[in-house]
Amino acid sequence: MRDRNFDDLAHRFKDRIYGGLKGDIRLAVLNRDLAPLLAAGGRPLTVVDAGGGQGQFALDLAGAGHRVWITDISEAMLALAEQAAIERGLASRVSLHQMPLQALANSPDIPAADLLLCHAVLEWLAEPAQAIQSLTESVVAGGYLSLTFYNRRALEFRLLQRGSLRQLARNRNTEYWGGHPGSLTPQNPLLSESVFDWIAQAGLTVVAHSGIRCFHDFMEPEIRARLPASAIVEEELRYSRIDPYRQMARYIHLLCRKS
Repeated sequence: MRDRNFDDLAHRFKDRIYGGLKGDIRLAVLNRDLAPLLAAGGRPLTVVDAGGGQGQFALDLAGAGHRVWITDISEAMLALAEQAAIERGLASRVSLHQMPLQALANSPDIPAADLLLCHAVLEWLAEPAQAIQSLTESVVAGGYLSLTFYNRRALEFRLLQRGSLRQLARNRNTEYWGGHPGSLTPQNPLLSESVFDWIAQAGLTVVAHSGIRCFHDFMEPEIRARLPASAIVEEELRYSRIDPYRQMARYIHLLCRKS
């Protein structure tokens, strides 16, 4: 297994992952979790988005006055990020670098981060535990790592819902759970308990823990379509920090501090 490069799926990501109600829920949870940090500093932060792809959230931070570096192995994703930065008048505050996540700590072009974003990347890597250690080295003392990852428990429950017992059994008997080639289902969905262990081993402390899409993906589409999007986002925020709903979310967000 190798780390996934999204040159072939860049435009699908723009529509399927960041657009629509799914994207609204993601942004609402991230903005809520990061609001205390962003409000407390009183100065522009050095923000690094590792595996940042098109950099939607990072560009919002640049728009708020922070200095942003976006890195990714995908040339196509970075081209979309550059186009968006230019269209939003943010090019002077955004630097783009094509490199693997694991090269951040030793790169002379990337500064140590006050806030390092790594959103929906770990589940596409062959060695996610090592990646967390590498990311930690790229954060200043007292700085923060904002981490989101695809939750394997949510995938398991979805397969159970659909009666996909053969696929579930096949996944349990392999090291990696990956979706089909060209699928947006990650190749290595993660267990929260494993990620918490890796974070502790890296010397990080979790200061915020939220679920992203706790119930959205389990709703019947026709019911979801009848409800106001704002109402769904509001309830997602409400339940995003309540177990067991948080444990079943499609993605988990952890904001971690480096002591």
